[in-house]
Amino acid sequence: MRAQRPSGRAPCSPAWLLVLVGTVAALARADELPVELQLGQKALRAGELARLEKAAGPLAEQPLYRADLTVDVANRKVVGRVGVTWHVKGEPLDEVYLRTTPNAAHPEAVTLLNASVNGQAALLEHPDATLWRVKLPVEAVAGTAVQLEVRVQAKVPTAPAEQEPAADHGAFAAAADFVSLVGVLPMVPPVKGNGELFSPPSGMGDLSAFEPSSFMVSVSAPRGFAVVMPGASLGEVPEPSGWVRFTSAIVGARDFPVFVAKGLERQAATAGDVAVELWARKGQPHARAVLEHATYAVKELNRRLGPFPHATFRVVEAPLSQGAGGMEFPGLVTVSRSLVSGASDPLEALGLGHLATDPTVAALVGPLLKDLMRSSVELTVLHEVAHQYVACLVGSDAVDEPVADEPLTQHLALLLLEWRRGKKAANEVREGQVKMAYRLWRMMGGGDSKANRPTGDFASSTEYAGIVYGKAPLLFDAQRKLLGEDGWEKTLRAYVEQHRYRWVTSMTLTEVAGRQAPQHARQLEGLRRRWLEETHGDEDVGQLADVLSGGARPGAPMDASTMKLLEELRQQLGGE
Repeated sequence: MRAQRPSGRAPCSPAWLLVLVGTVAALARADELPVELQLGQKALRAGELARLEKAAGPLAEQPLYRADLTVDVANRKVVGRVGVTWHVKGEPLDEVYLRTTPNAAHPEAVTLLNASVNGQAALLEHPDATLWRVKLPVEAVAGTAVQLEVRVQAKVPTAPAEQEPAADHGAFAAAADFVSLVGVLPMVPPVKGNGELFSPPSGMGDLSAFEPSSFMVSVSAPRGFAVVMPGASLGEVPEPSGWVRFTSAIVGARDFPVFVAKGLERQAATAGDVAVELWARKGQPHARAVLEHATYAVKELNRRLGPFPHATFRVVEAPLSQGAGGMEFPGLVTVSRSLVSGASDPLEALGLGHLATDPTVAALVGPLLKDLMRSSVELTVLHEVAHQYVACLVGSDAVDEPVADEPLTQHLALLLLEWRRGKKAANEVREGQVKMAYRLWRMMGGGDSKANRPTGDFASSTEYAGIVYGKAPLLFDAQRKLLGEDGWEKTLRAYVEQHRYRWVTSMTLTEVAGRQAPQHARQLEGLRRRWLEETHGDEDVGQLADVLSGGARPGAPMDASTMKLLEELRQQLGGE
């Protein structure tokens, strides 16, 4: 497939086409699998293909996405074609749906045109902002494959400022030196058991609802820009236009982001046989630490939870907005530019920067934020790497049941800290960062609430952070205490092994733990209900007022300076 060029652009280099055709012909003689699948296998570690096919079926029957895109950075435009090979299983199909997830935050940012099915023109309908329906000319029955192709046009919104409100935290946005194209590929959403289609997430773009799929994506960008994507990099080819075409392939992935950037330098390390790459601007103060944190996490999770799936793992510095620390995708994560640069200030992130020189704040809040300032980069990186196992490898519904992955990922990040630095260091972060999210939400006047509910049911990102990131992860501390450290680690490993490339709910880990230790099954389920379904946060986590007053019980008296500080904090944080 050929990209539709911006006006005046030269066509793709014939030399590049000859090289690709020669490669395809050589590989086709060696194996019957499509070339995209053969190349995509290079993205997996040895032995991973067998695990993928055991869980998701033969590679040749998994969804395959082919894309050929051109990114015009100056005009914030993307054009090209995307092809999907969809294998019909179960009931016959007379239509196929495609999701354009960026449209959830930016209506009509991505448009689909000129649909064809098996080479025939097909009717393309647009029932809502993120959903497109392709009517099949002929009904497709089980055991057959539908070859679907559409033309893609996108107008990428201007990147928001770091503290500017943005529903997707800049996941689909363009700046002069960085274009983030999360969700640029239209994908087929799986169907839930009740026949309902999965909806796109409203937050940071966790697209774990998609099925494990194969991708081969080619992107042309202006000279001087690099295109960073997951998977096996298949080369960079100059074009007569002066642009450069980058190609990448991967199999067994639930999503495929594209980042077009100028000024990023590649640093490399190894975690066993996994190549770890950091793409960051030159001279960033925390760049080396980010690479070290990622390398440690890949190596340790591989040892503790089972094989890390990818041969190459990339970390990309990205200009995220509204305090987002990072985003996760199979084989690649982003980390906020403010964290990598060291510009992130915990007080500023809380809207309290002007209080930094206040002696009362220094005396009372300073100790609470000390660990946040020191370890926020580390916790963020560990959290994003942990997502490679929870959400990317073990799939779940990020929209209707976010507690199926986010709290466990936070727990794994704390475990990684404990395994690396000891229990005391991990507990300081648990108190200073994880529990703090809940306590600040309560300080703002927000109430405790049930954690297990859809993302759309939370009133704000602050409530979501407080309940899902701050309170819910502590469930796993309680379950770990019940089973013991060795028993809990065996449970986590069994969870990943049994559900690799499969689907889970927020109950699955508790069920696995119950099978591992049947004598504790009832207690484990009771803990799950307490932390995810009920409201015991003030009792189990505490409020900031209690912490600032020296751990006093709720309602205990506080001294005048503490009361003054709490009132100022409440006003600054928007509380009633």
